[in-house]
Amino acid sequence: MSTQQPARILLVEDEPAIQRLFRHTYGEFDLITASTLAEALELLEKEGHSIAVVLADHYLPDGTGVDVLSWARQQRPEAIRMLTTSHAQINQAVGAVNEGGVTGYILKPWELETLRQHLRDALQTYHERQQELALLEGKRQTLISLASSIAHEMRTPLATIRLRAEAIAEHWPTLMALYRDALATGALGTVRPGRVQALGNSLDVIRSEVDRSNLVIDMLLASAQADEIDHSSFRIQHAGDCVREALTHYPFTDGMAARVSLRDDPHCRFYGSDVLLVFVLYNLIKNACQALPASDAARIRISLRQTSGGASLTFTDNGTGMAPEVLPHIFDDFYTTRTVGTGIGLAFCRRAMRAMGGEIRCRSRPGRYTSFRLRWPLPGIQKKSRGAP
Repeated sequence: MSTQQPARILLVEDEPAIQRLFRHTYGEFDLITASTLAEALELLEKEGHSIAVVLADHYLPDGTGVDVLSWARQQRPEAIRMLTTSHAQINQAVGAVNEGGVTGYILKPWELETLRQHLRDALQTYHERQQELALLEGKRQTLISLASSIAHEMRTPLATIRLRAEAIAEHWPTLMALYRDALATGALGTVRPGRVQALGNSLDVIRSEVDRSNLVIDMLLASAQADEIDHSSFRIQHAGDCVREALTHYPFTDGMAARVSLRDDPHCRFYGSDVLLVFVLYNLIKNACQALPASDAARIRISLRQTSGGASLTFTDNGTGMAPEVLPHIFDDFYTTRTVGTGIGLAFCRRAMRAMGGEIRCRSRPGRYTSFRLRWPLPGIQKKSRGAP
C-alpha cells in the first residue's frame, strides 16, 4: 500500500492578523502562507507538488487572488483553487469561476466552522482527484505501450507500400507511352480514358493515404507520451511559422485546404516547442474537418495576435459545434463523444500548452461554431519563470 502524498493548504493573504488566526483556528491542517502574489508564485514553483488547496484573498499588494489561482491552474492543475472575496466583488468571482481559473469562492467575513468544512471538502475532492489520476495514469501507460506496438507494426508495411508506389510512379510515363503505341498499332483493345486517368491518380491517393496513416501514428504517439515532454528543446518560436508548417503537411482531403484562412501577426512569438504546437494544430484541424459540413460554406479561420500580455492563437470552425454539457469535459483524458476515438487528442493539447506555460480554452455553440483560444505569456516572462537561460 502506497504512502499518501502530502496535502498542504496554501493561504495567500496579506494581513498578518488573519494569517495568525488561520494558523490558530485550523491547526489540524498542513498550512503554508504567502503574503503577496510574488511569494505565492514562488511557493507554487518550489512546493507545488505538495499543495492540494490554494486559498487566495481577492486583493493582494501586487496583484489579485485570481492571478494566483490562474497561475496555480498551470503549475498545479490538480489543486483545488478557492477565492475569498466580499459581496462587492462577487460578480468578478463568479466570472473567474466560469472562466475556469477558480474552482469556487468563499464570501467574507468567514464563518469559522463553515470555512473548516469548506477546507475539509476541498481536501476530500483533491484526494478523490488523485485516485482518478492514478487510474488514468494506468490507462495512459497501457495506451503508450499499445501506441508503440502499433507504430512498430505499421511503419514497415506503410514504408513498403510507399516505396512500391514510388517505383510504379517512376515507370508510369514509360508504361503509358508503351500503352499508347500499342493502341496505335491495334495490339490492344480500347480502355476508357477515364480509367487510365484513374490509375494514374491512384498513385497520388496511395501516397496521400500513407502520409495520413503515418500522421495518425505520429499523433497517437505524441498524445500518449505528452507527459514526457522534453523542455530542453524549448526556445522562442514564431507562431506563424508553426501554423504554416501544420497547414503545409496536414493531409487535407476534398479541397479542405483551400477553406483554411490565416490572419498572421509577424510579431506573434511564444516560448516553447514548434513541434508541440504543430501537433496541437493537427489535432484541432482533424477535429474541425470531422465537424465541418461537406459544402463550400465550410471554413476554418486561424488568427494570431501579439499583445502586451503575450501571444494568442484563435482557431475557429463553422461546423456542428458542441453541446453545453460536453464543453466542461473535452480536455479530460479518454473523454470522447464519437463512437470511434481515443479521447486523448484534446487532453494532449491541454498538456502541451501547459508544458509551454500557456493555456487552451474552448467556446462553442451547437450548429454554429467551435473556437479554441491558445494563449502564452510573454517569452521573457515564461523563460524566467522556468529558470530558462
